[in-house]
Amino acid sequence: MILQLVVTIALSQAVRSRVDDQDPKSQCLWWPENSQIQLKFSADGNPLTPGETEFDGLAAALATWQTQLSACGNLTLTQGPRTPTRKVGFFEKQTNEDVAVFRLRRCSEIVPPGDTCGGADNCGNQFDCWQHQEAAIAITTTSYNPTTGRILDSDIEFNSPTFTFSTVDSPVCLSGALSTNCVATDLQNTTTHELGHLLGLAHSPSTSSTMSYRANPGELSKRVLDADTAQFVCDAYPKGRPSQTCFLPPVSPQLGKAAPGCGAAPGGLLIAIAALLLRKKAPLK
Repeated sequence: MILQLVVTIALSQAVRSRVDDQDPKSQCLWWPENSQIQLKFSADGNPLTPGETEFDGLAAALATWQTQLSACGNLTLTQGPRTPTRKVGFFEKQTNEDVAVFRLRRCSEIVPPGDTCGGADNCGNQFDCWQHQEAAIAITTTSYNPTTGRILDSDIEFNSPTFTFSTVDSPVCLSGALSTNCVATDLQNTTTHELGHLLGLAHSPSTSSTMSYRANPGELSKRVLDADTAQFVCDAYPKGRPSQTCFLPPVSPQLGKAAPGCGAAPGGLLIAIAALLLRKKAPLK
């Protein structure tokens, strides 16, 4: 069975995602020790970004997390070969990839009236469009076992129809004059946050955290991991030791799926989602 929900939880000062964000006693989400997570960028990239600089921004965010994982973690997070795949989610009895894809059209503008796309929030995959909330900058959808919290797949979507993704370091764009020639919605800033969701973090109430759910135009601060977010790697994925779950529940064969996202306009949202097939989403705004 496939369900859909949203993500949350705490370890140190970092907030970990749980299989049920409404239940603080539910299991947190985690990758098994020694997992080699290979994030593949959609080969289509983002046509709205000059050259192929979007791939540089994505790679820089990966490197930030891998540096911390190399220092004290038991996972690896690397860039895989570019992929033609544009579908997100976990598909049983199929080869699954962890992908990052730029959605270039809004589902609201291209999906025929009355078309439910077969349910289960599938319009994004069926029509290759952004189906999530308009204020979300990006969405991370994580598929996991709802009994154990073990992550099976995690994918990132970027809201290109609404946000101008930039890859430059300066200057900050003037209000009302957003472009890729100045810092608008910084791609590295956004991706670093979304990778936190991919690894099992929920949003932090701290506005100075990499995992704060808001990102204003011109913001670059999330490019760097704050102390609590960095410590999450050491605590949840300790080098040379098993990954740390919140508790060990009885095993059940049932699968599930979790809910959305992240964004940014003035104070846009960043979101993450998780699923076990249970699937979760959470936005950056």
